[in-house]
Amino acid sequence: MTTTTYVWNIYMFAEWYKPGCFFEYPLHGSGAVVDALVRGLQKFGGRLSLGSHVEEIAIENIIAIGVKLRSGQFIRAKKAVVSNASMWDTVNLLSKELLPKPYLDRITTTPQSESFMHLHLGFDSQGIREDLGIHHIVVNDWDRGVDADQNVVLISVPSVVSPYLAPPGKHVLHAYTPGTEPYELWEGLERRSAEYKQLKAERSEVMWKAVERVLGPGFSREKCEVKLVGTPLTHQRFLRRNRGTFGPAIEAGKDSFHGHSTPISQLYCCGDSTFPGIGVPAVAASGAIVANSLVSVSQHSQLLDAMGI
Repeated sequence: MTTTTYVWNIYMFAEWYKPGCFFEYPLHGSGAVVDALVRGLQKFGGRLSLGSHVEEIAIENIIAIGVKLRSGQFIRAKKAVVSNASMWDTVNLLSKELLPKPYLDRITTTPQSESFMHLHLGFDSQGIREDLGIHHIVVNDWDRGVDADQNVVLISVPSVVSPYLAPPGKHVLHAYTPGTEPYELWEGLERRSAEYKQLKAERSEVMWKAVERVLGPGFSREKCEVKLVGTPLTHQRFLRRNRGTFGPAIEAGKDSFHGHSTPISQLYCCGDSTFPGIGVPAVAASGAIVANSLVSVSQHSQLLDAMGI
């Protein structure tokens, strides 16, 4: 079969929302969202602890009482423990004998989506086509379907609309295969091994070629000043994702996402393993649902007043 490549230059529907805004690109970058969350946490008495690996969720009498850190520190929960880890990673922080078999069986039998390949680049904007948009999609073969292995590459160039995200005269770019990279290809590989580096080069080639098609002949991979390739093992290590997964592979109408309560009292779960599912809006909603489960209506009103809403 002859492979056909389709390329779209997508200018997201900014004019539908607010002038000067672009869908999925917050003002001043995603770091601004993190900064806002930290400000809100600290404003209302919260404490943020970075680089604090949770070794175990501590349980007494089937009640979550806090977390034990890898450093040996114990943090006691005043009201509840909320896990934003995936369902598979959360149960690994618990003693399995404390969990009812039906609950544990449902988690272990829930299918997982595949993982990702990522390409992060920084390069000179000189010679790059002037009509370059923010979002681009490259499909290699429509007959194979958008969920086929290495068939679709998504590309974002946020510095097109937010020049301050890159040094003057430069662009930053992110390309990835959307949840279609098999973890089995990478399982057991040592990250520093020659075999791993070779596989990274081979499996990232589809993204390099897609980028070259989108950016045009003025782009040269050899001249890129930043070249970072992420793999399922990258997802697993830095995002603490079981098997580097994108999340539960739940088909609409055939199954549903897990709820937020657990068989352990005062232990709640949020994130993409729970209702309403995968994606930033859904995950944010899951966190809001858990928050609403932990505070009273009067506390809701007080918080809204404090926020000026």
